[in-house]
Amino acid sequence: MRIASGRFAESLRAAGAAFALAAAFAAAPAALALGPHELAVVVNAESTDSVILGTSYARLRGVPDENVVRVSVPAGTNGVMPIAISREDFEALVWNPVREALAARGLEGRVLAWAYSCDFPARVAASAESLDAPGTGDLSLTGATFVRAQWPDSSVVERGGYDSPLFAGPAIEGAPAGKAASFDQSRALLLEGMPVPAMMLAWTGERGQTLDAALDSMERTAEADCTSPHGTVWFALREDVRSSSRAWQYEAAAEAVRAHEGVEAVISSADSEPPDGALVGYMTGARTLDPLPRNLLPGSYADHFTSFACAFDLASQMKAPVWLDAGASATSGTVAEPYAIWAKFPSARLFADLMDGFTMAEALYASIRCPLQILPLGDPLSKPWAPRLVPAIEGVEAGSVLAGPVALRIRPPEGLPEAQMRCTWMLDGAAVGSGSFLLWDTRSVADGRHVLRLVVQDRAAPARPQGFASVAVTVRNGETPRP
Repeated sequence: MRIASGRFAESLRAAGAAFALAAAFAAAPAALALGPHELAVVVNAESTDSVILGTSYARLRGVPDENVVRVSVPAGTNGVMPIAISREDFEALVWNPVREALAARGLEGRVLAWAYSCDFPARVAASAESLDAPGTGDLSLTGATFVRAQWPDSSVVERGGYDSPLFAGPAIEGAPAGKAASFDQSRALLLEGMPVPAMMLAWTGERGQTLDAALDSMERTAEADCTSPHGTVWFALREDVRSSSRAWQYEAAAEAVRAHEGVEAVISSADSEPPDGALVGYMTGARTLDPLPRNLLPGSYADHFTSFACAFDLASQMKAPVWLDAGASATSGTVAEPYAIWAKFPSARLFADLMDGFTMAEALYASIRCPLQILPLGDPLSKPWAPRLVPAIEGVEAGSVLAGPVALRIRPPEGLPEAQMRCTWMLDGAAVGSGSFLLWDTRSVADGRHVLRLVVQDRAAPARPQGFASVAVTVRNGETPRP
C-alpha cells in the first residue's frame, strides 16, 4: 500500500459539507431504517450459485418477489466469471437492466439500496488496460452502482477526492461525528441526487468463500438480529501505515461504543495474538493476519485496511472474505490500490451507528467518505442492535380466499406504545394505506394471488427501526377490477 500525498482527505471544505448535511438530517422528519421491501436483490441468471444465494437471501430476509431482479452477465471464455468488467458492459449488462426492471415494476421510488448476489465482477475497469490488472482509477462494482454509472474523473477516484453525501463524519481529527441517517431519510433530502448504496452478499469466485459457507453466514447473521450481542470492539494498533491512517478515529469511536450496555471497546497495540472473549467488531491494518481472530459473533464487522483485500485477481495480501469465514457478518476491501487513504475505507464510527440500531448497509455508508473503490461484502440488512418489532395482521389469515371488502387491523409489536408507532400497509409492493386500520375492497384488484404487507416503525428510536408482517391471500370476486 502506497501513501497518498497532500492533505485533501482532511479538507475543511469537505468537513463543512459533511456536517452541514448531517445537521439537515437531524432536522428532517422521522424516517425508517432500511427494510426488506426497500432492497433490490440482483441475481446473475447465468450462474446457478448466484440464483441460489440471491433467492435464498430474499426468502430468508422477507424481500418481496418483485424486488428480485435477474440480469445476465456471461462468464468468460474459460467458463469463469471475470473479476473485472468494462464500464460499457457494466451499463449494458447490469446498471441499465436493473434500473429498467425496477421502473417497469414501479419500484424506483421505493428501492433504496441494492444487494448483489455472488458471481458478479468485483471491479469496473476505467480502461481496457485495467481489465487484466487493477488500475488506480478503477471502481468497485458497488462504487459504480453508488455513482449511478456517472463516472468521476480517474484522478478524483485515485486520490479519494469524492465526497459521499451519505458520509456523516468525522472528516478531521478532533471533529465531532455527525448524525447518521437512514437511507429513507437521505432520499427525502437528496431527491434525484441520492446515490445507490450497494453491497455484495458474498464473493464465491477465486480466493473467496464457498457457496455453502456464504449460505451459513447469512443464516447466522439473520439469527443475530435484534439480540443486542455482548462483546468487545477491538481496535488494533500496529506500526504500519495501514493502521495509523485511521487510528485517529479510534478514541472517539471507542467512547461512543462504551455508551452502549453490554459492549466494550479496546484500543490495543498487542494484536499479535487474537484477543480473548467474544468480539462484535475488529479493525486493524495489515497485509495479512496470522492467526486470525475466530471469536467474531454473528452481526459483527471486521476488516484489515489493506490495498488488495478485494482485488481477487492478485494473489498478494489477505482477502476480505476470510473475515466472513471467521464469523463476521460483513467486511470490505478495496479492488485497486487505495494509497492508504482513510477516506476510502469504513471509519471506526460504524460500530456506534450499528449499536444505535442502523442496518449494516446504513452504518457502512455513513462511515465511508469515498466509497468508490470499496467492495462491501455481507448482509446489508443485518441489524444486531435494533429493537425487535414483530407486528401481526388481524382480520385475515395466510391462504385465505377473499371477496368484497375486508377489514384489517394491526396487532402492535410487544412493548411498542401506539403513540410511537407508524404503520404503512402495502399491497403487491405498493403503499395503499397508513394507520392501524385498513378497509381493503378486494374488488379493486384482479382475481388471483396477492401479498399484503404491514410495515411498522418505531418513531422514537434513533435509527427509526422497522418490522413487518406479510400474508399471501387469494382474491376471488369473479369481477372486473374497479378503476
